[in-house]
Amino acid sequence: MAIMSVVPAHLMRSVGGGYDNESVAMTAMTLTFWLWMRSLRGDGSSTGSALRWGVAAGIAYFYMAAVWGGYVFVINLIGVHASLLVALGRHSPKLHRAYTSFYLVGTFLATRVPVVDMAPLKSMEQLGPLVAFVAIQLVEFCESRRRKGTMELRKLWILRIKVFGAAAIVAVLIGMALWPTGYFGPISARVRGLFVEHTKTGNPLVDSVAEHQPASSQAYVQYLSDAVYIAPVGFALVALFYFHDSSSFLLVYGMAAYFFSHKMVRLILLTSPIASSMCGVAMGRVVGWALTAVSDYRPGLGDFAKGLFNEADKAVESMDKKGKADDNDGDGKGKEQNQKNQSKSKSGDSALSILRTFLVRLARIAAFYYLLTVHALPRSVAFRSLSHQLARQMSHPTILQKAKTRSGAEVIIDDYRDAYLWLKTNTPEDARIMAWWDYGYQITGIGDRPR
Repeated sequence: MAIMSVVPAHLMRSVGGGYDNESVAMTAMTLTFWLWMRSLRGDGSSTGSALRWGVAAGIAYFYMAAVWGGYVFVINLIGVHASLLVALGRHSPKLHRAYTSFYLVGTFLATRVPVVDMAPLKSMEQLGPLVAFVAIQLVEFCESRRRKGTMELRKLWILRIKVFGAAAIVAVLIGMALWPTGYFGPISARVRGLFVEHTKTGNPLVDSVAEHQPASSQAYVQYLSDAVYIAPVGFALVALFYFHDSSSFLLVYGMAAYFFSHKMVRLILLTSPIASSMCGVAMGRVVGWALTAVSDYRPGLGDFAKGLFNEADKAVESMDKKGKADDNDGDGKGKEQNQKNQSKSKSGDSALSILRTFLVRLARIAAFYYLLTVHALPRSVAFRSLSHQLARQMSHPTILQKAKTRSGAEVIIDDYRDAYLWLKTNTPEDARIMAWWDYGYQITGIGDRPR
């Protein structure tokens, strides 16, 4: 939260005066993603919680669909994540309840938005999540049959092949019947621009906009700053050590955000939430590792309770072993001598253990202090300063802009002022001027005198 509040990749659409739809949509998108991840917490049997949080995620998705066309990215990303979990063998009633409630509620509410209408069921860009929804229902049907009785793995796979084979035949027949009627909508030019060169989408408006061109490595450094270097560490930690149903969504989001932002520089905006999250993971783990050097505190009540019960079990086991040893030792002198030897050995081991623990904690404290004072604090101050500097630049709209050509020559872009002067001298005082972003101008006079 602290990083995303100032990172330029987010400020580029949220600073004062930024009236683009993304200014509101980023809140809706991150809310939808958080609620989806929240629905996947707990073990596979926590279906009640998954259902409730899935419904909440669907409502947040409706909010997203009402404010920005990026809702297509949201529904597809969640569909890909759910499909990935199934492919990895992590299907569970929790996943089934979460995705089913999210998709049904979110899709129904999204179709109530006039500009969306029935696109989730017609558009080629949104059929993927629908296919994932049907596939998860079929997998859950097979798994429910398996849970009811002891079904062998071979029979389970035979059942899956039959069910999915029949579903594929039905899907092909429905597609063949609907395709000639024009039921399915085409892929939009903006989506095509993410997979082909930006000059070959077929839409001159999309091809001419600079924000639709591929991003450079310099753009990531400019808009993400130090997060560019810290976020991959958090990505690796989640992938290697903290991978589960909920956290795995961060990996899917990270790869998708990098791919699309690399194709279109405008979509660097999508990297701000995931870069901030991954930085939080990396720095949070470092802080947690350092806290263990000060005390035995472990962040998380679950880990604390688990450690408490483990210590109790070890104490009971040690007492049982000691009692058995006493019963088997019939010689009093031998028993007394063994106890003396054990006490000496324990005292020696205890001293070494205390010394080892002290040195380890001292090393952790020293390492944390070094990282904090030499690297973290100076870099955080510089990061905040850079972010505020860019925020001031983005908050002051300007008519004249400096730019460089491909050959490196500096030029002054004066198009806006020229356009305003032309409008002032070539249109009536009561003329109405309509503009579609920066794609061009449509000038309309009074009555039947279009210009």
